[in-house]
Amino acid sequence: MDKRETTSENEPFVTRANTRFAPTGCLLLLILLIPFLPAYGSDAETALAEMQRRYASVRTISGFFRLTYTDMSIEQVESGEFWLKKPAFMRWEYRQPEEKLFVADGRETFFYVPVDRQVTVQSFTAEELLSTPLKFLLGGQDIEESFYVESGYEFGGESGGTQTFRLIPKSETEYSFLILEIDEKSFDLKRMAIREHSGNILEYVFTDLKTNIKVSDRKFRFKIPEDTEVHRMENYE
Repeated sequence: MDKRETTSENEPFVTRANTRFAPTGCLLLLILLIPFLPAYGSDAETALAEMQRRYASVRTISGFFRLTYTDMSIEQVESGEFWLKKPAFMRWEYRQPEEKLFVADGRETFFYVPVDRQVTVQSFTAEELLSTPLKFLLGGQDIEESFYVESGYEFGGESGGTQTFRLIPKSETEYSFLILEIDEKSFDLKRMAIREHSGNILEYVFTDLKTNIKVSDRKFRFKIPEDTEVHRMENYE
């Protein structure tokens, strides 16, 4: 049977489950290659500076994630494994509570839900990445220029031994602020929370991070299965 294809108007890049959500609109994410931030005390200065050094030469990164979506009435938790590769390659394998797949091949993204036999396709480039929180996953930006940075402990921490910061955008964005939690010993990003203007919260917890591992570009290719309904999201300026 041929693939069925429909076209929809532009929508937020996040697809939530049942609300099904993909890693971005979100998204998602690891803060990589951030520039040095103003000092907020010696411990904070060290954590931020060392995180910058750790990720300065990163070309690939992988690990496990737990994603929690919370609004006024529900809390949804999903988990799985991810791989990222510069400039804009991503693969997020959702394994619990149901299997889903999100792939970015540098030109398009594919969000595939096997149980529904549906895939959502949208154009996506490294340049477009800079307009979403995903800019922190694979590239750098002048944080001091784009955000007000302060200590913040919203939503609670995973454990002790971390430094937590709140980043408030200086210009209009799709979210109110971000929360970053950095490990004081390894200087890995342990947690990132995104507070949307609606009050909804997307929280990522990362574990078992590995950097500069060998990952073939084939990892980020997706072939749409037969007998799958295809939804194409158009981008409009």
